Amino acid sequence: MKTKNFKTLTAITAFAIFFCVINAVWVCVQSYNIYTEENNFLTFTKGARFIYMAIFYGRLIFLPLYNILLITFLAKQLVAIKNGILFPRANVALLFMAAAFYFIGNFFTDNLSLLYFENNPLMINDTTVIYTLLFIIFGILYKVAVDVSEENNLTI
Repeated sequence: MKTKNFKTLTAITAFAIFFCVINAVWVCVQSYNIYTEENNFLTFTKGARFIYMAIFYGRLIFLPLYNILLITFLAKQLVAIKNGILFPRANVALLFMAAAFYFIGNFFTDNLSLLYFENNPLMINDTTVIYTLLFIIFGILYKVAVDVSEENNLTI
């Protein structure tokens, strides 16, 4: 790859990693604010205590993990391109795990209102489903690109 193109790709990747870090920190800050809102610490004493704890801690765990997977994907992609591999196979699994963590984390985010209002039903936002499906489609396309790239490397 030309040096100029690689530098541009590195800059874009660094920018994307920066936003992933900011997003992970933002989720943690929001969770802290939810937990300590109005000097009343969240106690999970209502009826379905396990569901409330799962919603709060699931969001706090899965959304930062989603961002960590994206950072790992971007870093591995950049290293692979530097080594002359356009589509590394290890990134396929990262994309599918990121899709799953995105769905789980946003499902919990969609249901945060249950922490405050007991009569709300569990729900899934349409954008959560659509973006998860887009992640899965991107993962499938990436897997096909990996297969084509590997097959292309075998031919003379």
